[in-house]
Parts: sequence; structure tokens; C-alpha cells
Amino acid sequence: MLFFAMLSIAMVIVSYIFMLAVAAACVLLPYWIIASTESPNGQVVLALLFGIAIAAAILWSLVPRRDKFQAPGLVLDKAQQPRLFDELSGIAASLNEPMPREVYLIGDVNAWVADRGGVMGFGSRRVMGLGLPLFSILTISEFRAVLAHEFAHYYGGDTSLGPWVYKTQNAIVRVFQNIGSVGKIARTAILGVMYLFVAKLMEWYFKVFLRGINLASRQREYRADELACLIAGRKPLIGGLRAIHGGSAAWPAFWQTELVPILNKGAVPGITDGFARFTSVPHINQQIQKHLNDQLRDAKTNPYDSHPPLRDRIAAIEKLASIDVSENDRPAHTLLDHAEGLEIRLLEHLNPDVKTGTLTSVSWDEVAAKVTIPAWRQFAQEYSSALAGMTADSLPQVIPNLQRIGNGMRDPKGMLLGPEQRRDRAGSLIAIGFALGLLERGWKLNHSPGIFSLSYNGLTLDPFLVMEQFVKGKISEQDWKMQCAKLQIEGLMLGPSASEQLNLSLPESV
Repeated sequence: MLFFAMLSIAMVIVSYIFMLAVAAACVLLPYWIIASTESPNGQVVLALLFGIAIAAAILWSLVPRRDKFQAPGLVLDKAQQPRLFDELSGIAASLNEPMPREVYLIGDVNAWVADRGGVMGFGSRRVMGLGLPLFSILTISEFRAVLAHEFAHYYGGDTSLGPWVYKTQNAIVRVFQNIGSVGKIARTAILGVMYLFVAKLMEWYFKVFLRGINLASRQREYRADELACLIAGRKPLIGGLRAIHGGSAAWPAFWQTELVPILNKGAVPGITDGFARFTSVPHINQQIQKHLNDQLRDAKTNPYDSHPPLRDRIAAIEKLASIDVSENDRPAHTLLDHAEGLEIRLLEHLNPDVKTGTLTSVSWDEVAAKVTIPAWRQFAQEYSSALAGMTADSLPQVIPNLQRIGNGMRDPKGMLLGPEQRRDRAGSLIAIGFALGLLERGWKLNHSPGIFSLSYNGLTLDPFLVMEQFVKGKISEQDWKMQCAKLQIEGLMLGPSASEQLNLSLPESV
């Protein structure tokens, strides 16, 4: 590890020497040509002036900037989260490392540590980020292993070196940006060639730099895994890594399809509880396992990746000596106190436009009755004239008219829909009307993470999936008539009943 630490330091030093050398060459080479020529032409003089401009852009790019650290999430309070901080303190003590100055709850399937603030690492402070989804998918033993891995980066001095590497990388990026601005004035051939040469030279070096620092970064990950195994055990670390990689693939789908539609209505179901339920649904869990198997089978090391592939990390961990560690299989979310309040405060932090106190906490078991169905009724009530006279039997005849229906609907607030979006919105209206008709007949809505359907006497139906199949031409009119007879919904009127024509307070966001 000393070799790779020295490699990172060398890459930082060489980077500044290289960029200073390029800046000097941009000035000295044209100057040398002018000095060695009795009567230099205007092109060479112009090249000298252009070289001075490029050199100035490079030098300005190398000036250290203060690290303007912005809180990435919600700061966790030790007094309010004693069980979580007991785990953090225990891992820190096992490596004889100080605790981070600040611990943040973030909205990613990730955990990280860093030294942030100050200039080039001087005057920085230790910070840590813990992803809220981790508390859904990890056991306490796996969570300890992940914490041990992160504290191992402190132990190895990785975060002390990080600001230097990070600032050097930013400096090279600024060089690209600033010489690109200077390159816009290269109106003649000689200036264009000069700019192209400098840009290509910097591009070549940047690739070398990224390969070097990421090679060192991958080795540090292996070392952090090894230390985590010594502290928390081999099995929990492997389980934690697998859970994080699988959770990373599932989190975007959960956020967009399950959570956002409810958040848009001003309600917040349990995020931690919801993601745990979502990843446990059989067909979703199968997709997660398939993703993991693909990663373990096909992933290859990319020279620009900061982390080794999951397959290589697990293979390296399995070669380590096993130690006896008492495992705790309780869910990691049991370490959090006042989880509902934390989740709402995190959402308010991540979305500054959301006014404090406007989000209402609901359980997933209440979502159907308190959020989904009332929103459906209000939406269908606004466009009850479009649903008038429609029955379940007539759905095949409605499909050709979706565009016309959509064109007659107003755009949602703050949005301007295109023709296809209007058609899809009309399809949603018909599906909602269909769902409300089923509810009027005594059907029950099952709405929980990863599960959405209406059921009655052992029969199940998803009106939105039905509309999607109609639009794609996967259901014929004859097949639908037979299905309606089987479901006993012939003549079912779409939309809310007369008793449901109420003025509801929920805003439309369908």
C-alpha cells in the first residue's frame, strides 16, 4: 500500500510539473523562434501572444480553490440516534480512529467518508455519508462491515490524500475549460495547430492521470475490505457488498415508480420500510439476483473505475482467513430512532422547494385509502364528461379516441405535454375510471411497494396494465369480451359513482 500511496503522491506532483512545463513551452518555444530569427513574421509573433494566453489560462487553473463543502444530506444528531452512534463509535474504536465531525444521512445506496473543507486538505474535517436505503437492505452485521470498510479508509490515510488528488483532478479539468475558451480566438492555421497540440497533449496526460489514481484507488478498496473482514467478519462483508450492488439497481425503480407518485400528492410513506418490502417482492428479488449474477459473471475491470468489480472483491475476500464474529441478523433500520421524522426532514433537505411541514406521513397500508383512491376520484371527477357512457365492454372502442380525449384535457401545472404524452394521460384517465368502477363493485385495491392490483373473490386485475395491452394491440375485442364475462364486469360503468362526486382537497398530479 505504501507503493500505491507514493504513486498517488507522485501523480499529483508530476501533474503540476507537467502542466507548468506545458505553460512554459507555450511561451518559450515561440519566443525562441523569434529570438533566433532576424526578422520574424507576424504569424510567429501572433503565436507568442497566443502562447502567453494559453500559459496564463493554465496558471490560473492551477491556483488552489477553497473547498466549498455543501451538506449532502441531513446531519444526524448523536443524542437523537444513540444506537447508530454506538455502532459508529465501536467501529472507530476498533481501529483507534477519531469519529467524523459530521455524519450525514443521504439519499443514495452508498456509504462514504471524506476529508472536506479547507484548501488542498489543509483545514479540512472528517465527514461521513450513510445512505438511507442501506438501512432497508442490510442486517446489523452487514452494516457494521460496511462501516468498518469506510473507517478503514480513515485508518489508511486515504481521505487525507484524497483532497490532493481531487483538487489536482479539478485543476486539470479547469485547464481543459480555460484553454478551450482561449482556443475560440484561434482564427489562423498556426494558432489552430498550436491549440490542437496543447489540447491533445493535455487529453493524453489526463487519461494517464486517471489510470494512475484509479489503479491506486482500487488497491485501497481491497485493503479496506481486508481490514473490514478483520473487524466485522468475512461473511457479513460479502453479504453487505452483494446487498449494496443489488440495491443500487433496484433503488431508482422504487423511487420513480413507487415513491414519487405518492410524494407528488404531499404524502410520505415509510421509505425504509417501503424499500425493504420492494426488494422482497418475489419477481423484483429475482431481477435483483439476475443483475447480481450478471455482475459476478460478466463484469470486468475498467482502468478508469475507482472500485474493483464485485466479482474480484468477493474473490479476494474469500481468500482471507476467516475469524469468529458474533453476527446480528436484525435489520439495520432498527438502529434508527424516529425514522419517519428523519425521512421527512431528509426529503425537505433534498428538495428546498418543499415547504417545511407540508409533507404528511402515512403508512404503506394506508396509501390506497388515504392517497391513491382519493386522488383517482378527484382526477376522474374533473374529467367525468370524458368518461360518461363508457363501460368496461367498450374499452376496445375507446382506444382509437385516446388522442382526442387527451387533447381535451388541460396540461398539469407547470408542464406542457406533447401529443404522445396527452394520449398516455388519456389512457391513465380511462384506467383510473375503470379502477373506480371496480371499486364500486366491491373490488379491493392492493397497493404496496412492488404490488399493484385490484382483487375480488380470488380474481385479480390491473386496469393500467389492461390499458397498456390495449394500446399495444395485445388484447383483441373478442378476447376482452370473454375476459369481461369471466370477471363478471359486463356493463361496468367507468368513473366515480354519483355518491363520489365530491370536492376533494388533494391537488391533481396524475
